[in-house]
Amino acid sequence: MSLEINNEDLETWRAKVAEYGNRVWESHNLAELKIFLSNLQQTILNSKINDDLKLAVNLKRFPNLGQFLADLCNSNDIVLNSEIYDLVMRCVLLWSVKNPTNAFEEKSTSWARTQIRKTVSYYKQEDPCSTLAHTVGCNPDQYNSESCNKISKEISVKLQDLPPYTWDNIAGMMLPCRSMSCEALRALSLRCVPLLKVPGSHHIIESLLACHASDSTMEPLHPGFLDAVIESQCNAYSDGQCSIELSYHCQTALWNRYLPALEREVISLVKTLIKRQPWLSREHAVTLINSRFLPLACLENPTIYAAVDNIFQAFVENTQGSPDVLRIMDYFSQALLQCSNDHTAQKKSSSICHMYPLQYRSLVNLLLISPQGLSIQSCCLHLRHIDNILDEITNNFSQHQMNQQEMYDLWLILIKWPTWYYKAIEMILIADWNQKIPGLELICWFNYPLHSEKHDCLKKIMTSLGGSLRQLVKQSNFLMTDLKDAVLLANQNADCSHVMNVIQPMCQMFVMYSKEGCKVLQHIVDMALQKKGDTGITQQLQFLVDAVQLMYHLNGYSKSVPSSHIIVKQLQDLKKTCLDNILSAGDRDRTLLRWQTDQILQSCGFAERCLQKWSVNK
Repeated sequence: MSLEINNEDLETWRAKVAEYGNRVWESHNLAELKIFLSNLQQTILNSKINDDLKLAVNLKRFPNLGQFLADLCNSNDIVLNSEIYDLVMRCVLLWSVKNPTNAFEEKSTSWARTQIRKTVSYYKQEDPCSTLAHTVGCNPDQYNSESCNKISKEISVKLQDLPPYTWDNIAGMMLPCRSMSCEALRALSLRCVPLLKVPGSHHIIESLLACHASDSTMEPLHPGFLDAVIESQCNAYSDGQCSIELSYHCQTALWNRYLPALEREVISLVKTLIKRQPWLSREHAVTLINSRFLPLACLENPTIYAAVDNIFQAFVENTQGSPDVLRIMDYFSQALLQCSNDHTAQKKSSSICHMYPLQYRSLVNLLLISPQGLSIQSCCLHLRHIDNILDEITNNFSQHQMNQQEMYDLWLILIKWPTWYYKAIEMILIADWNQKIPGLELICWFNYPLHSEKHDCLKKIMTSLGGSLRQLVKQSNFLMTDLKDAVLLANQNADCSHVMNVIQPMCQMFVMYSKEGCKVLQHIVDMALQKKGDTGITQQLQFLVDAVQLMYHLNGYSKSVPSSHIIVKQLQDLKKTCLDNILSAGDRDRTLLRWQTDQILQSCGFAERCLQKWSVNK
């Protein structure tokens, strides 16, 4: 059923077509345009008007319809799309009259025929290269492909013949930069847009991105060219492949000179990890992030790191600190650290801590140290060092030596490197602390960066809850009511609403360290997620897998887990139940269940390997 189109709808689309010009149309916009043109045609055809008056009435109803159709006929992307071109021609033919009776109809018919003649050559004329192609012994498609490939290489060679160094008046020295006039670069890059669909077009992209304007400070490359390059990279994270494979240096040049390209890169990464692959394990997520070399580009180019940092900060602010966004920031920080520790990257990159303001570098240095392989005593000492720094900062704030923006910037550092925050939660359960929990300041800062008056309340809750859970985790048999009472008492304090941010990872650690915790997994998951007995098998499996992954992230393979054999069995039982649920579900529910469990089941293999390693350490 078609929708009625009014002039306001037409004006909206006319503005959009004018804005695109000869730029490459995105696929979802082409699909929307196809629907609009179909509805427009039906709106005109279905109007209950005498045929003799229909042309004049529709012109009055849509005064800019002719201009709209003419703009579509001038767009290469529209003309080369057979389905949309067919709809455009149907709308154009509505302006043509078989036997014109007046000057207006003659002018309208002439205009329609002009649009048809101007565009029909794309489909109706014989390929002008066919004769030449047959002469050299190949078909027209092969000839066109080879010709375009040679044109691409020729343009690339010509650009590389430009002087590789240019005098920079501001720097007062020769800089490695090929330069052309702004107008020439803009025109050339626009003409190269159709060549981007030809294999081997990365040569042109690399050559053009190496060029800069010699007579202007504005971006010389045409936006249509840059947007087409960005569009070719849009499936890099989700599908693992791009329509054009760019080298690392080419990607870095694109991100350095065109901010929308960097924004699109980060947005594509976030979409993949939240929507397309939400169950991806930490290790696989870090591998995915490093596959595009964005962390390496951040290490080698502080401007790129600053831009990426601002993009993530905007995500945090606009989502009000969404757990998914914080999780991805954690993954990205781990990818950055892994890249920095790589021997090849160390020769090129600056230290991560040098990317932060001087007053925060001592804290960042402590946060960058991995807790894996450290003894409990060493971890406690390390956490007390972090606490001392944060305590000093809190005192400075209370004495008005720091403003709220500086406090907020410090919190952003903590959420980007949260490993020691989770280590502090682990120490609550397994360390021998007497009066003050190691890392307690860090826990307070992580949850209440701008409300230091709530720190004392949270400290009391953590000390009470930690003491209760530390006793329960050592017991071979404990009552579930004791665990529920301890958590319920901590969660009842309205002044510390964020206490659940600590309780969930604490429950995960409790399952890993308690000998009996896995046997009451559903009850613990209900408590951690604040459910009332309605957590499904998938949620329990995800909770258990997350607990194992967190344990591995904090300790590697060096830890021993008392009940590893029980957890493995529980993991296998939950997997079997998930698969049985998929097989017994209806066709519609089966697709949803499969999507929910596929990624978790992939992570289960890693979790089982970790548990087997830990069982050997006992």
